[in-house]
Amino acid sequence: MNYTILIVDDEPLNIESIINGLLQRNYNVLIATNGTDGCRIATEKSPDLIIMDWEMPDMNGIEAIRILKQNELTARIPVIMATGVMLTSKHLKTALEAGAVDYIRKPIDEVELLARTHSTILLFEQMKRNIELETQMAIRENEDAQREIEANKQALANLTMRIIQNTEQNSRLFDELTEVSLICNDKGKKAISRLISNFRVDSKNVNWEEFDILFEQVHCNFYEKLNNQFTDLTANERKLCVFYKLNLNSKEISSLTLQNENALKKARARLRKKLNLPTEQSIHLFLQQFL
Repeated sequence: MNYTILIVDDEPLNIESIINGLLQRNYNVLIATNGTDGCRIATEKSPDLIIMDWEMPDMNGIEAIRILKQNELTARIPVIMATGVMLTSKHLKTALEAGAVDYIRKPIDEVELLARTHSTILLFEQMKRNIELETQMAIRENEDAQREIEANKQALANLTMRIIQNTEQNSRLFDELTEVSLICNDKGKKAISRLISNFRVDSKNVNWEEFDILFEQVHCNFYEKLNNQFTDLTANERKLCVFYKLNLNSKEISSLTLQNENALKKARARLRKKLNLPTEQSIHLFLQQFL
C-alpha cells in the first residue's frame, strides 16, 4: 500500500530534503508551504501522516496542529513535529500536548526520518483497524440488543392481550357462577364466592409477575425515572402509569385491573393530580417521556 504524507514547511530546502527521503520508500507526497494551506489540504486529501514544521509565518505548526485536532475530518491524522529551533524538553511537551505524536529535529537525518514515519504509520494503521473492529462489534451488539428489545416488545404486547382476553373470559365465567349461586343454598353460595375471590387474586398475581418482567426488559429505566420524579405514587398508581405508557384504553385497563370504569376514572383523576398534569395534557403522551 502506498501511503500519502503531507509536508507542511515554508523552507524549500527542508521540503526537498524530506521529499528525497520519502520517495525512497515510494510514499506519495503532498506539499503545503504554510499552516493554513496545510490544514486545508489535510481536510481535502486525508493523508496518512503529516510532517509539520514548527516555525512558519502567519500560522505556526502548533496552531495548525490544534486546528487539525479540532476538525473531525483530520483529528486522527498523526502529526510529526519537525524543528531545528524548538529543541528543549519543554518544547517537546508543548508539541505533544498540542496533538503531535512524535518529534524530529532539523537538519533532517534521513534514517531517522524514515524510521519515525514508518513506525508512526504502522502504529496508526493498527489503531484504525482496532477502531474499525470495535465499531463493527458495537454495531453488531447494538443490532442484537435492538432485536432483543423488539422481541420483548412483541412478547409484552402478546402477553398484555392474552391477559385482557383471559380476564374477559374469566369475567364471563364469574358471571355464570354468580347466576348458579342464586339457586344454591347458603353453603354453596359461600363456596362459589370464595372460589371466585381466590381465583381473582391468584390470577392477578401470576399475570403481573410475568408482565413486570417483560415490561422492565423493554422499558428498563421507566420505574426508576418515574419514582425519582414522583416519590409518593402507590404501587397501583405505578401500574396504572405502565398501562398508559403502553397506550392502553380504559376498557383494556379495566380488564387488566378488574376495576369498573367509574373506579378507573377516579383512579385516573387521582393519578393526574399527583403527576401535576393540567386538564388539557394527555397522560399517555406525558408518560412517553419516561424512556
